[in-house]
This record gives sequence, structure tokens and C-alpha cells, in this order.
Amino acid sequence: MKTSIKALFLSAGLLFAACTDLSEEVYSDIQKKDFFTSEESLRIYAARAYNMLQAYGSEQSLWTLNIQAGDELAAPKNCVNDWVDPRYAELQRHTYTPSNKLVRMGWDYCFDGIAACNDVLHEIENNSLEFDGKAKILAEVRILRDYFYMLAIDGWGNVPFSVDAADKNYPEQKDRKFVFSFIEREILDNIGFLEEVPSTANYGHVTQGMAYTLLAKMYLNAEKWVGEPMWDKAEKACLAVMNPGHYRIEANYSANFAVKNEASRENIFVIPYSTVYTQSDHNDFVIFILTLNQQLCKLYNIPAAGWDGFIAQPDFFASYDEADTRRAKTWLYGEFSGADGTFTISPEVPEEAYANGRSLNMGAPVGKWEYQTDGLLKSDQTSMDNDFAVFRYADVVLMYAEACLRQGKAAEAVAHADLQAVRTRAGLTPFTAATLTEENLLAERGHELAVEGWRRQDLIRFGKYNGTWWCKPSASPAYTELYPIPRERLGANPNLRQNPGYTK
Repeated sequence: MKTSIKALFLSAGLLFAACTDLSEEVYSDIQKKDFFTSEESLRIYAARAYNMLQAYGSEQSLWTLNIQAGDELAAPKNCVNDWVDPRYAELQRHTYTPSNKLVRMGWDYCFDGIAACNDVLHEIENNSLEFDGKAKILAEVRILRDYFYMLAIDGWGNVPFSVDAADKNYPEQKDRKFVFSFIEREILDNIGFLEEVPSTANYGHVTQGMAYTLLAKMYLNAEKWVGEPMWDKAEKACLAVMNPGHYRIEANYSANFAVKNEASRENIFVIPYSTVYTQSDHNDFVIFILTLNQQLCKLYNIPAAGWDGFIAQPDFFASYDEADTRRAKTWLYGEFSGADGTFTISPEVPEEAYANGRSLNMGAPVGKWEYQTDGLLKSDQTSMDNDFAVFRYADVVLMYAEACLRQGKAAEAVAHADLQAVRTRAGLTPFTAATLTEENLLAERGHELAVEGWRRQDLIRFGKYNGTWWCKPSASPAYTELYPIPRERLGANPNLRQNPGYTK
């Protein structure tokens, strides 16, 4: 099942790689006019839009941008003087500029995905071939485009907007409220065409569960994004995922991040990765390279040379309850034994080490995703085999609790068995109406969803993003809740205006 969907992604990438890079090797001499003549060919082409998701797990991506901008993870200078580029410190301290490469790569992830969706929709909408599943394919790609637009307005606010691949004019910059309304309307108009029940056949595809989760994310952030609280809508969107019973809280937290995690019924929408099919610097999942040092690589039988970069911010690490089993399932620390003897990783890192350099095994690397020990992770061009859960059922349950709490319905939230299952699975006591506070819920989201890409958004929504934390000694101005529009993209489109607070 997993192999088949990755093979589908691969075939789409090979057939249409020359669309964006004329220097690439030609894998097929089929002309476009001769290719779009069957249902199968259109389904294969639709996979091109899904292909764009895979850049999420690479070294310089929207994911690595967002996880470094929050308080959970950092990339200090290491013992061999790597990770000293100013771009990382800019993220840590919220001094990012329009020239920051990670900001540009995050922007490009969103708009490359939108452009691919527009191309696919243009070809399928203008093809006279009719078949039973055509409306479903169109709905999937439209809502996938909505996902990319959600990420764009989350990161940059007012963004260039285009839904027509045939329009060659510079896209107009639309405000957040306009794009928010477009996303909401398009999801509601198309969700009925999607499959409701998750299955091996729609694994990795946009389903109703994915679409309602996307709506819940929108509504949960509506007050911050468009100035209008929509907690009741967020609650209803969450219940649309929860009530049918298609998803569940897995008994084992780590099952969601295992090398073979396709069987998880907690993972709602995933980006499939493969050690075999995804091998490049732009479509792989390489957290092993970004976080592990050489001792850990050897311990896990990983031939690649790890870069010893990402570690837990010490204050975030210390914020876990001692009984919380998720800490040991998210970060690597303590004593390890391997062929070369025993070594100890300490999560404690003095602040001066951020710029001056930390010693070997100082700082807890990421251990959330199981590392495969088959020896196939040979370089930073090779993806791990774990699929990345973009949307997870535990997140939906916590969003439901937040939506209830903000409506004064804490008792209703704690009555839901799945919320308590999130807590008890972690070895913690269940919430009560008295303990389900904003502070506790933000901490719960941080520990449950650590390094999954939502911490920055959560900190902004809870009003904590501009504060101080480890190696961020000064409060950051409110305008840094939005990233700057990258200088290169600003110069390429005369309709764009830089976000307030930043220079051009």
C-alpha cells in the first residue's frame, strides 16, 4: 500500500519533471496532448500536487523554519563549529530579515505547492474526459491547495493570490480575511466529494477527516488571523472528525512515528516518505541528519554523517512533568551503550554555549521518529521511511478541548474520553474542569505535539510568541508574528508589499 502510493508519486514526478527544469533528463517522450487521454493518466498527473508536500521534511523547509522560531527546539553552534550561520540565530531571537534563506524556503514551499495544484486543476478541469472519480480528484486538489494557502496566511498574513494557472499576470496581494474566506468556502463546497472512511486506498490523500481538521485549524486561529473568534465553529469541525469514530488515540504514542507507521489510526493526513523512492535534497525526511551526532548515528547503524544540529531547548525540556513519558519518546538523553562503549547525553545547555559552542553530547537531540537500523540511511539525500503525520487525531482532540475552554465549557471538554486518553497514555492524571486552563492546555499541546510543526502557531494564538525564552533574552515586537516576505519574491512581483516592521 505504502509502496504503491509512493510509486504513483514517483511516476508523476518522472513524467513531468521537465515542466520546471529544462535541463533535467527527459524520462518520457509522451506529448502532453497524447497523455491526458485516460482516467489513469489524470490520476497520475494529480499526484504531482501531492509530490509538493514532500519538501516539508527536508533540511531547509517550512517545517524547519517553524520549529526553530518557537521555544521548543534550537540549533546552537556545535562542538565542531557547525550551525553558525546567522539565519539560525535570527529565528531563535526573532530578528529574521527578508534575506533569511529559511524564510524564503518556507515561502516557496507554500507557493510552489499552490502553483502545482493550480496546474493540475487547470489540466483536469479543461479535459473533456469524464469518469466517476473526477469530482473527487478535483476536490482533493482544491483542498490540498487550501492547505498550502492556510500555511501561507499563517506565516505571512497578506499573500499573493491566484487560482488560475492560465493567468500569467502578477498575482494580486490579498489580505488574510479574503484568503481565509476563500479557504473556508472552498472546503465547505468540496468536502462532500471526499471519502469519509480512511482506508489503504486513500492513504496519504485528502479525505473528509483531513478537510475538517484543516477547517478546525482555520477556525481556532480565526480571532488572531481575521479578528473574529470562531470557537463554536472550531468545536463543530473537531466533532466532525471525532464523532464518526474513524480515528482513535493509539495505545502507544510512538506508534504514530514508527518506521512503519502506516497502520496508525491516529494519523489523519500524512506525507509518505520512502528510503527507496524519495532520495534528493528537496523531497526527503532527514531529521536524522539534522539532529544526530556521529556517536548516535553509529548506535543506530546509520552510515550517514549526522550534523549534530537540532536539540531541545533546555527550558522546554525542563517543562515536562517528571511522570510524562512523552519526554523520553521525543528527546534523546541519558546513558547510551554502543559498540564503542557508553556515553551520556545531557539535556542541560548553558546559554553561552549557543554562540560559543557546546560540547559533544550536550543537548538532547530529537528522538520522536524511530530511526531505522537497516543501514539504508547513507546520506542527507536519503529519506527516512517514516511517514510524517501533518494532522493527527490527538491534535484534533486538543483543539476540541481548547474550543470548549474558550467558550466556558471546560467541563464538557474533560468529559470526553479521548482527551483523557491523551493524558493517561502519557502517564499523567486526567484533566479536571479546574485544571484545564489555558496555561495547562498550551503546555499539553507543546508536549503532545512537540516538533510536529504547530508550536509557533500555538504560541501566537496564546499570546506567548513575543516573550523571552532560552537564548531569546529580549521580547520581540508584535510584527514578528508574521515572517517578512522574502526579498527575492518581493522584487519579482510588483504587486507585493512588505509586511509592516520589515525593510524591503
